[in-house]
Amino acid sequence: MAPPPLHVLTEAEKNDLLLAQYEMIERMAARISELEALVGKPRKTSKNSHIPPSKDDFGKGGGRGGKSKGSKRPSREGAHRPPARTGGAGTALATGIA
Repeated sequence: MAPPPLHVLTEAEKNDLLLAQYEMIERMAARISELEALVGKPRKTSKNSHIPPSKDDFGKGGGRGGKSKGSKRPSREGAHRPPARTGGAGTALATGIA
């Protein structure tokens, strides 16, 4: 936004412009103070707030210590168990045995 040419403004318009600029400077100074106060605070993580571990920054730890998401349990060798046979009440009715 280009500033208005000051030589065409009246004294009242110049005073209004100065007051508006002063108010804007005060708001900006207050906002700068707020932001400077935030600089010293640590970032929120799952360890220091209610944020879940899944929302932590990638690679920053948090959650379950040293486990990485990609590590899976190795497969086990051996005989697989056959499916279980259930002899519940529904089986007796289906076969006609009372």
